[in-house]
Amino acid sequence: MRLLKLTTLVALSALLLFSLSAFADSWTVFPTPTSGGYSTFTTNYGGGDGSGGFITSLGPFSFSNPQSENNVPNSWATWGCPPATESCTPNVLWNAGFSTLTITTSDRENTIGFELEPDQFQQESVTATFYANDGMSYSLTLNPNGSAGALLFAVQDDTLGSYITHVDIVDNAGDDFAIAQLRTGNSGTTPEPGTMILLGTGLLGALGVMRRKMNL
Repeated sequence: MRLLKLTTLVALSALLLFSLSAFADSWTVFPTPTSGGYSTFTTNYGGGDGSGGFITSLGPFSFSNPQSENNVPNSWATWGCPPATESCTPNVLWNAGFSTLTITTSDRENTIGFELEPDQFQQESVTATFYANDGMSYSLTLNPNGSAGALLFAVQDDTLGSYITHVDIVDNAGDDFAIAQLRTGNSGTTPEPGTMILLGTGLLGALGVMRRKMNL
């Protein structure tokens, strides 16, 4: 009987450690628009109207540089195609003349994503660093190709109560680039903080009772 109680105590301890780990900082990357339901739980704000005008904001997003509204293939030559991207011919925002861009969002959402293609017809290394309200960040480096090789940069902050505030994009080749299919949303897959606190408290209580009964 004592062995059974000890085994139960060990199992409860493991559950408590698991519940506490949910509070640790972690991130989920979505490689394609259909990965993990990304395109289902996020809202698509597109990539402008393709008119050739310049904008500094779009929906909840604001941009550190004016963005030129273009369209594939009329004013931006190529993009990518599913499953790597959502469409072969999207409207895009050209970060003309700049190799860096900061995208800030007013939404308090845990997921942000966009597609990106370099201006030059070549493969280039691009790093997007996603920053959360709790001071944590996650850097995602991919190698999109300017010749029909756009890729999705999409990240979810899995930390309880956290949301993404802004993204810094750097083309490591010094090239400018275009972005499209800007999305933001909440996955709803991470437990609520209150739920995890209750679980942890309950497990601590159970451990205390077991300890007293076992005289450990």
